[in-house]
Formats: sequence, structure tokens, C-alpha cells
Amino acid sequence: MMGLFSIFAKPLGWVMYWVCQVVPNYFLALLVFTCAIRLVLFPLSIKNQKSSADRARLAPRLERIQKKYAQDRQKMMEKQQQLYEKEGVSMTGGCLPMLLQMLVLFSVIAVIYKPLTYVQQIPEAQINSCVAVVTEGLDAEKDKATINKFAEKSYYREMNLLKQIPAHREAMAARLAADHKMTAADANAVLDRMVETGKDFKIFGSVDLLEQPSIKQPSWLWLIVLASGLSSLATSLLSMRFSQASMSEEQKKMNGCSTNMMMYMMPVMSLVFCFSVPAGVAVYWVFSNLLAMVQSVVLNALWSPAKARAEAEAAYEARRQKKREDRERLKAARLEEQAAWQAEEKLAKARAKGDITQKKSATTTATPAELPVENIDEIPVEQEDN
Repeated sequence: MMGLFSIFAKPLGWVMYWVCQVVPNYFLALLVFTCAIRLVLFPLSIKNQKSSADRARLAPRLERIQKKYAQDRQKMMEKQQQLYEKEGVSMTGGCLPMLLQMLVLFSVIAVIYKPLTYVQQIPEAQINSCVAVVTEGLDAEKDKATINKFAEKSYYREMNLLKQIPAHREAMAARLAADHKMTAADANAVLDRMVETGKDFKIFGSVDLLEQPSIKQPSWLWLIVLASGLSSLATSLLSMRFSQASMSEEQKKMNGCSTNMMMYMMPVMSLVFCFSVPAGVAVYWVFSNLLAMVQSVVLNALWSPAKARAEAEAAYEARRQKKREDRERLKAARLEEQAAWQAEEKLAKARAKGDITQKKSATTTATPAELPVENIDEIPVEQEDN
């Protein structure tokens, strides 16, 4: 795994080396270096955040598609794909930026864990010679834990080596001279660079960040462990807050248990790991967590998935309300048209009925000329008028 990360770790190591030339303290340089890397990766973070906001904007419609086609998964996938294409949103738009971010950030971790290789640019063969001085003569069974600390696959090998230089300096100088045909002065120059790196891990005079915190013996290093756990918890809480803000109530209920478990699991794991690694690693985790929180707040303020979802839902409700109003207007217009038509038809029928009555009266009623003369005074006025 470290071999993959070394592709980025080597150039990043040069960056860290030049930062160390400007900032003499290793951990201040580490803070500056980590901030610089976050800034370089910020455009990728922006792209990833925008992709999250776009997906959150489509989430309400995607959820309706899922409900509508719950029994036909193939149709559901087709409709979702059509929606993504129509809106110009990529289903995997945030994957590549996230992958690149993770690759670079793990490469940064490689630089932090291997300061001799990537910062001091000391060849691995020379580091191996110094490690051999420490591990020679150790029993494979009794000293297995110590041997594992200096194994090539150990992430903290170089940090563990830095602690051993004062006790084995003369032997290491002789081994370097013998293995690599170096003069004594050159061998001691290499060790001097290692010693200077080791000094940068000391804070407040006596607190050595190369030491591993002991769970059995309280020390000042416990404060770093606690800071790592608290910063991890704060990061998890903030991430959960932003994540749940862009979820529906149904999704929150479905993810409630698993989300809470993950939220507390990461800080607990951080605390456990801090007691099994050099304290300097925990300091890097604290830096990383704090910077991740700041970045998360800034990105969610500028491109909030929760806001995008809320706006999408508001727009959807506005469209539904407009459709309801249009239907009501259409219904009212149709009813009015129908009432007018019925009134006209009724009037037409009434007129038609009146004509028929008139015709019947004309055929069945005698005229005054046809009536007997003696009955002429009995003709009704109405009939006269007709």
C-alpha cells in the first residue's frame, strides 16, 4: 500500500522538506504543510461538494421514482438515469475527486510517518543498516513485539528508529561506514540529520512525541490522545449534522441506528489507536480533524446539499400548487361553460316548445270569421290578439 502512496509521497516529501527549511520546528512545519495540502486539494473538494449538492437537489424526485417503481427495479433504474441525464448531473461525479483526495491525503500520511525517507531524503538502505543495529541479537519469540516495530511493513518504523539513535549511535555510525563505504564523518552527518529530526518531536522540553502513550501509566501524552478523540467526535457530529440535513425523514429513521453507531465508533477507534502509535501520529490526526471541520463548514456554507434539497422541494411544491390552481381554474371554466350551454339549451327547448304550442293553437282555434255571429262577443282577448 505504501508503494502506491509513494508515487505522490516523494514529491510531497520535497514540499515538506522545503517547509521545514522555512519553519524549523517539525510540528509547526507539519501544520503548515497540512494546511497547504488542504488548500491545493480545495478545488477537488469544491467539485465534490457541488456534486453532493446536485444529487441532493434531485433526491426528492429520485425518492418519488423509487416509491412509484418499487416493484420494478429495472424501470426504476431507467427513470433515475433519465432524470440524471435530463438535469445534467453525473451519478459518479464526486467519485474521481474524492478518490484523488484520498490518494493524496494517504500520501501525506506516508510523509508524516516516514520523515527520514520523504523529508530528510535518507536512502532506505541506510535506514535499514541503522535498524539492523537495533534488531540484531533479538530473540524472534521473546522480542517479537520489538522486532515488529522495526519491520519494513510497519508504518511507524522510522519514528521508532529515531528513539534508538542516542543509545546506538556509535554502532550505527560504524555500520553505515561498513555497509555503504562511507567515511566516519559522512556516517555521523547522516545520524546528525536523524537526531535533528528526532529533536523536532519534543515539545515543552520533556514531552517526546515519539513515545507511545501508555494506557496504564498516565502522562501528558494523554492530553494528545484526548484531543484526538474529541476532535474525531466533533468531526463525526459535524459530518452527521450536514449529512442528515439533506435527508428525508424516512431516510433519517432508516439510517438512525447505523449512523449513531458510526458516529461514536470512529472516536472510540481513534482513542484506541492513539495508545498503540507514537504520539506524533495523534498530533497529525488532531490537525487533520480540525482542518477537515473548517473545510466542511466553509463548503457547506457555500454549496449546501441541505439547502439544495430544500429549494428543490419548495420548487416542487410550488409546481404542484400551480397545477392544482390550474386544475381548479379549468374545472371552474368547464362548469361555467357547461352551465351556459345548459341554459342555452334550455332556452332553445323553451323556444321550441313555445313554437309548437303556437302552431297547435293556430290549427285548433277558429277565427272570428268562422265563428257563428251570435258567438263573436265570446271570443277571448287572447285569441283576438293571436
